[in-house]
Amino acid sequence: MTDEVTIVRGGVERIPQLEPLWKALHHHHAAVAPHLKGLGPQKTPDESWQVRRGLYEEWLAEPDAFVFVAEAGGEPVGYALVHMRAPEETWATGDRIGELESLAVLPEYRSQGLGKALVDAMFEHLRALGVTHWGVGVISTNADAIRFYERLGPLPFINTYVGAVPS
Repeated sequence: MTDEVTIVRGGVERIPQLEPLWKALHHHHAAVAPHLKGLGPQKTPDESWQVRRGLYEEWLAEPDAFVFVAEAGGEPVGYALVHMRAPEETWATGDRIGELESLAVLPEYRSQGLGKALVDAMFEHLRALGVTHWGVGVISTNADAIRFYERLGPLPFINTYVGAVPS
């Protein structure tokens, strides 16, 4: 990693500091998924943040939800936000599953092991909570993220499709 980076756990109080990181991830999503323009006009970064901020407030109000923030020079440069979801109905996954809702790293800090460090912190915390399974959603054309997560060992699970309601 370029600068000395520390990873600290937080909650809802950290949400305002996540805005520039979410906006960088918003930009990245648009870049890796041009085919999704078929869903409609892309939201501005500010519009996207307003939606995501509301979700973060909701998720971090749940028991055992958390965010790990990576800081360099006291400034956030990455984060992993996790909340719990119900167990799977068909497979024995334990009472709840840790859902990694966001893993964001500023572009200048990518490919330096920071995402892996955030996920490792997440795994350690999930183990401490007694959570034995985790999940993550990835945009289908985000090849780098798919390779990253596949190296961590999860199994492909559900393909999600989004489209307009036919008239």
